Amino acid sequence: MKTYFIILFSISLVALGFSQTQPKVDDYPFGKSDVNVIIFPFGMENPIIIGTMSRSGDINFEFPKELPKISKETEENFMQDLVYTVFSVCDDGLRMISDKDNLPSFEAGVLSLSTSDNPYAGLIMAVSDVALIPWIEDPGYEEPLFGSYFELIYVPSAFKYEGECKQTRSSMSDDPDMEISYSFNLNLKAGFNFIEYKIESIHKTDPNVMASFPDKVSIISVEGIPNCKWVGKYF
Repeated sequence: MKTYFIILFSISLVALGFSQTQPKVDDYPFGKSDVNVIIFPFGMENPIIIGTMSRSGDINFEFPKELPKISKETEENFMQDLVYTVFSVCDDGLRMISDKDNLPSFEAGVLSLSTSDNPYAGLIMAVSDVALIPWIEDPGYEEPLFGSYFELIYVPSAFKYEGECKQTRSSMSDDPDMEISYSFNLNLKAGFNFIEYKIESIHKTDPNVMASFPDKVSIISVEGIPNCKWVGKYF
């Protein structure tokens, strides 16, 4: 049975402002096991450990400074140009950045939890509101709401970008096609980066025809670890 647990970030006040402490899982179910946080951007045969879970439920992110050695064929199959990792939402995504800025990159995908007994013990998601999860998992039928979700990507060197783009979406009726607006404010460092997708506006539809969808989204790089709720599914 799948169970949701909410992982809440606590924030501590320091002399120079607010600093984030480690995220922590409430009612952590694996207190007697050693658990790794793993991603599989190069397939199931090439896992990358990006952190560990403490026995008390703290998430200790420890991103590797170098990627594991993989074959040239695997790299070509799974690494992709940055225009596909970040700008694929845009109608003109292939022309959003210059060739020199079009870095090899990847989206990390699901953050998985692995124990010695169960390599697929669960997964965790980063959101501003737990109620966003049904839409994230099934945007074709579930209704979105205002809030943010977070994804992890990798770039080999620093990258900055500010700008906007449009995505044309079919109305699936006799009405004119609709536009989704995306604004970017990215300041990525070399290595792993969390990106926030913030839903700013929602286009309401006839639910008998199609589900509502975000029509204005901000895509923003996060400094460090997101200050959000982490929701886990355990198997």
